[in-house]
Amino acid sequence: MTPPWTPLAIGGPTGTGKTVLAVEVAHRLGGELLNADSRQVAARLRVGTAAPTRAELRGITCHLLDLCEPGDPFTVADWVRRTRACLDDLDTRGVPAIIVGGTGQYLRALREGWELGGGPPDPRRRAKLAAIAASADGMASLVVELRARDPEGAAALDLGNPRRVIRAVELLRGGEPSLARARRRTGGRRLDLVVLDAERGLHREALTHRLDTMFVGGALLAEVAAELSRGTAPAALRRAGIGYAEALDMIDGRLDVAAASAVAMQRTRRYVKAQRTWFRQEDAALRLERGPGSTTSGMAEAVLAMIAAGRDHPAGTASLRKFSRKP
Repeated sequence: MTPPWTPLAIGGPTGTGKTVLAVEVAHRLGGELLNADSRQVAARLRVGTAAPTRAELRGITCHLLDLCEPGDPFTVADWVRRTRACLDDLDTRGVPAIIVGGTGQYLRALREGWELGGGPPDPRRRAKLAAIAASADGMASLVVELRARDPEGAAALDLGNPRRVIRAVELLRGGEPSLARARRRTGGRRLDLVVLDAERGLHREALTHRLDTMFVGGALLAEVAAELSRGTAPAALRRAGIGYAEALDMIDGRLDVAAASAVAMQRTRRYVKAQRTWFRQEDAALRLERGPGSTTSGMAEAVLAMIAAGRDHPAGTASLRKFSRKP
């Protein structure tokens, strides 16, 4: 049976306002959100992952948050399995689904119907690889190995994401001839993908504000300190996303606030560049750019217009640029 709603997905670089737009669209459609950010699946890590707060969600339900303990294995296959189950539930209830997040590999895996092979991770092998990936040189060595074993697969992977790299090396060391062979496509889920970006100057301001809130205000340090007091291993926090390693270095006295924020900003810019490259290659139903005169309400209207036009109508670049500057 054809689902009553084609799920909507809102992806793009971090800090462009994807969640704000998704919440507005959800209110207008009577929909619910599904998280597609690989960092936000970790329990309790809200500040450094920029997970949506209750106030930001404005009463809208957001699924697929807080799915595992920090540092616990959580693969693309895990996310796809949980997302399919959630979409089935929403289909049954007749509720529109809006998937939102910047982990492009999640969205591609769902659209293409990936079934990642290789079996479950081996805990001892995973621990060894995680220890290697904990340092910059070690992470670089895994990337070199991945490129040597499977150049094509490496080119399609987010090589800045330790969990993705570790899982890929696991699969190849475990006997898979390639990552492509490890992914058996069994029929993907159609998504109407909206790619959201932001004008560069505006985006820099948003990212600077986010990092100031994390570091200058002390919110991230408090979150990290709370996790350490719970017994969460520092190594697990270092793998939790940009900002956590810097916060730990602040606690250890290796960085001050200004230096930690600068390092995190440098890493964030590299991450944003990789996200833009990824989403530029994706087949999108609509591409939007948030500009100085843009409003969330206006962008939501463009998304709803795309849906009403039959979902198969791609908007032109020129019209989208004009729209992005609409007050």
